Amino acid sequence: MRRSSLQISILTLVVILVSAGILFGQSDADAAEQKIKGVPSVTLPDAAKMEFLYGTMLAEVKVDDTGEVKEVTQIVGPDWTCPNYESRGLTVLRDYIRAQAKKVTFEPVSKDEKPDSPLHWVEFKFTAPEEKGSDVVGARLVPVRTVKGGVLNGTALKLAKPTYPAAARAVRASGTVDITVLISEKGDVISAEVTSGHPLLRHSARTAACTSKFSPTLLERRPVKVSGIIHYTFVL
Repeated sequence: MRRSSLQISILTLVVILVSAGILFGQSDADAAEQKIKGVPSVTLPDAAKMEFLYGTMLAEVKVDDTGEVKEVTQIVGPDWTCPNYESRGLTVLRDYIRAQAKKVTFEPVSKDEKPDSPLHWVEFKFTAPEEKGSDVVGARLVPVRTVKGGVLNGTALKLAKPTYPAAARAVRASGTVDITVLISEKGDVISAEVTSGHPLLRHSARTAACTSKFSPTLLERRPVKVSGIIHYTFVL
């Protein structure tokens, strides 16, 4: 299964944190990995279907030595959905994933084994139906009531300005970062996927895109979603 760049970044961060734990005294001899034993089947809630919130959800769970999930620490997704975006369908979906994540079971570890980390990522995938007239925006299949807006920089009510990361300045990283966005009927940014640009500039640009605001777009007097691109140029 192909993972999105967002998923890879998250999982890479987890690997880095685990590695750091090993460096601070945990050896390979006493390290153990708790493997997933069972994951419940999932069905996309109706409220999420109405908003076409298909894609991959990631749930970070805290697991005890018996393999039981004790806590769901965070939920990411679906796909490139902005962390600040809120809607009824997304709230229902997050609550549903939180409940399903608590049902995931892991292989227990013995008293002599020490888990690398009590935190693990669990993936839940919702595949969108193939609909005639649908369009793919980033990693998401968007329903037909979506119009293509091209470059959207000049159409924003508020185009949030990204901060220049200190790490990027230190290595004199510059250039343009392109963000493919999906805008809701209310003008909020639903999702933002980085499609090009320096790695040290991408997170800042995506954060800015997610907090931008647009005017609602009407098609035949009805509000519709808009897909397009935001360019952010970083100059030293």
